[in-house]
Amino acid sequence: MTQSIRILLIEDNLEEAAQVRQVLRETEEPFSVEHAETLFAGIDKLLSQEIDVILLDLDLPDSEGLGTIIALHFQVPQMPIVVLTSIADRNLAASVIQEGAQDCLPKTNVDADSLTRSIRYAIERTHRERAESTLRNSEARYRGLVNSLPVCVLQKDLDGRFIFANRAYSEFTGHDANDILGKTDFDLSPQDVAEKFRQDDLKVVRTGRQFRDVEVNTTDGKTTWVEVIKSPIRDARGEVVGTQAIFWDVSERQLAVEALTQAKEAAEDASRAKSEFLANMSHEIRTPLNAVIGMTELLLDTQLTQTQRDYLKMILESGESLLSIINDILDFSKIEAGKLDLHIKPFEIRETVGDMMKPLGVRAGANHVELTCHFDASVPAVVEGDAHRLRQVVVNLVGNAIKFTEVGEIDFDVQVDSITPENEAILHFQVRDTGIGIPEDKLGTIFEAFEQADSGSTRQYGGTGLGLAICARLVDLMDGKIWVESTLGEGSTFHFTGRFPIAESNGQMRREGTTRVQGTRVLIVDDNATNRLILDEIVRNWGMRPLMAADAEEGLMLLHEAVSAGDPFTILLTDFEMPGKNGVELIEAIRESKELRSTLVTMLSSSERPTTRSQCEALDVNAFLMKPVKQSELFDAIVVALGVELPESEWHLQALEDRESIRPLKILLAEDNIANQRLAIALLEKWGHEVTLAVNGQEALDTWRADTYDLVVMDVQMPEMDGLEATRRIRNIEKIRGGHIPIVAMTAHALAGDREKCLAAGMDGYTSKPLRIDDLYEAIAQFFTSGSNESPSPVQPQQVASGSHFNWTHALRACDGDRVLLLDLLKIFIDETPRLLDRLDAALADDRSDDAYRAIHTVVGSLRILGPGPASEAARTLEQAIISGNLTRAADLTGPLHEKLEQLYSLAADIVSGRQLLP
Repeated sequence: MTQSIRILLIEDNLEEAAQVRQVLRETEEPFSVEHAETLFAGIDKLLSQEIDVILLDLDLPDSEGLGTIIALHFQVPQMPIVVLTSIADRNLAASVIQEGAQDCLPKTNVDADSLTRSIRYAIERTHRERAESTLRNSEARYRGLVNSLPVCVLQKDLDGRFIFANRAYSEFTGHDANDILGKTDFDLSPQDVAEKFRQDDLKVVRTGRQFRDVEVNTTDGKTTWVEVIKSPIRDARGEVVGTQAIFWDVSERQLAVEALTQAKEAAEDASRAKSEFLANMSHEIRTPLNAVIGMTELLLDTQLTQTQRDYLKMILESGESLLSIINDILDFSKIEAGKLDLHIKPFEIRETVGDMMKPLGVRAGANHVELTCHFDASVPAVVEGDAHRLRQVVVNLVGNAIKFTEVGEIDFDVQVDSITPENEAILHFQVRDTGIGIPEDKLGTIFEAFEQADSGSTRQYGGTGLGLAICARLVDLMDGKIWVESTLGEGSTFHFTGRFPIAESNGQMRREGTTRVQGTRVLIVDDNATNRLILDEIVRNWGMRPLMAADAEEGLMLLHEAVSAGDPFTILLTDFEMPGKNGVELIEAIRESKELRSTLVTMLSSSERPTTRSQCEALDVNAFLMKPVKQSELFDAIVVALGVELPESEWHLQALEDRESIRPLKILLAEDNIANQRLAIALLEKWGHEVTLAVNGQEALDTWRADTYDLVVMDVQMPEMDGLEATRRIRNIEKIRGGHIPIVAMTAHALAGDREKCLAAGMDGYTSKPLRIDDLYEAIAQFFTSGSNESPSPVQPQQVASGSHFNWTHALRACDGDRVLLLDLLKIFIDETPRLLDRLDAALADDRSDDAYRAIHTVVGSLRILGPGPASEAARTLEQAIISGNLTRAADLTGPLHEKLEQLYSLAADIVSGRQLLP
């Protein structure tokens, strides 16, 4: 359907208006007509309605002549107007058209055809003029916009001739925009540059795609970089008819990029130098430290007095502390490089945390600060995680608490926040202290590197300021968070959480043994309320019946009341340091009381004093434990005192048995450091392996060529030829002659990437120095599993039965699972005990009580290693008689003791001679 043409007829003569209407009706065009008799009436309709064309009479009541056209165009510019005049006048027609009308017709000659043509012409001409005007305006706006741009814009035709360039181009190149029109790049630039520009243009024309590049222009010794975007110019049909280029100066950016690149390379060089320095420093420090820690561990595996063992443990702890400082520096380097990862393994969390709390407890006790450790009963026994990294966080937080706490206590607590559907425990750890606290304005930055709450803290308390930053990163790796709450002058509580999958082996460690102590009455005496509650919760969970006392006097009263009530306490757990009467004085009172002297006693102490331990031994204390007490060692102390043994699933004995499951191996050890040689050889030979030593990589290579070995343990850094090169040469030889010998790296380097370097060289395993027993064993065990060898039968722990000579499980545990050491102790026992008994008999015959006590006390100590049994019980009874001054009774008791010891000698002699095997 054709759209209607809307006509506004402005005519004051109604008769003439009717005639025009009649003519319009005679046409076949879809005209619609609005009529107005005056100019102002026409303007009203024009402004209020959609009008396509005006038929205008110039002689109106309110306007005459050409001014009428001007008035209408003032209201609606470019409105098509056809003027109808009373007479035909060429001059008037010319004037009308000059003022903006499109046509002029005399009313006397108007017919349908002429009027239709005139109307059509007026509309079409106006539309064309409007389009041309719009195009001109658009072109003007485009050029104005392009000329105002700070970037250079130019256009070329298909032949590469310039057809446009903006003002920025002229300013940048110095070429006048009008002068370059019609020219090409070959007229303006060097041949090679122009050829590149032309090829770029042709690429755009050929592909029809945008092209982007950074071009370098060098003029007058000055280099300029420009970024260029070239695009195709298309006509209305979409055909490519030329190219358009936009470019701008990026010299400053390019210089900045080059400077940044140089700075990055310099930083990488510095980082490599730092890493190399740290690696070398680590090697130089770890090498002697390896000897300190390793030899100390070896000494701890020998027969020692308890005092010697304690001193060696202190040396070991000092070495570990120095190692932790080195590790802090290296760990922070790894954190900076984003290369710090967790090594996930199952571990017994109470054992792990308990072990790390021991040296911390000694430090706290030296400051007269009580350190407590509490695990909620809901915490799983075995979880999967990085025990070393957890230890790092805990030791750092508790160590800080000790450092900044001068009075009061430090409480370490572990709870379960939740258990996920994936069987993961979200554990919540808290370290609460009563120390100096942290200012509120420092709480937000305390976990940043090199930040401390007070700049004076470093001078007064020491520290690098790295510890908490490392803790924060480690906690993040554990999928947890860390935060602190603190009140200045009152103390702080550090919290952190971690996600730990619950190990499948949960519940198989120790849990069965708790049934052996259920119902046993135990008295807990400690002036610290937190300690009392922790111990109470632990023994209640084992099914024991505890009662608590806040001091020695109250404890003594409860002991007597229990005897009077016919329900005496079997075991006493007492603190050493208490106000008023201390733990030793409490035990003295118990031993002096006839009705209480049989009470089994375990002493708990926050400080280590040789005199305290000797006092406890003199008072027949069953166990002396350092606070905070591990649940496992408390449990062991109780069951040993009761003469009860753990069931067959005792977990740590199995771990010791595992070391014996590897068949004897022929091992080539490559190590240049004498101390490290002795340590590694001692460990490997202790496990039954044959060791051949090479002192450098070349000697290791030659030795390996000359003989056959099961395994190579290779130091990485050695003179003449290092371990990496020696390994590469071994692997190259194996490619020709076949075979593959396992090679385990042994290195003091500890930076991220060191393990990868060893594996890349062809090594199969990796263990770092200082050399640790478990680490070395695990590195070897991965290649020689028990499945391919015949393993020794596992120890079968059993409860001591009446008439048994001694408990083998207890003895083996006392020797840290070392059967060779146990055999050595049995030899010493066979040789020394008869001489001690002769001295005892002589002293009793001469009423020399001091000499008698020293002799029997030594015998009791020897028997204590072998565990509870008839001989041990007889010796302790005789010792008590001497302590009480009843030498006559003591002399009577020597006969039964000799009898029981003879049975023990016989069995021990059979074992030492090989006639009977250890169970």
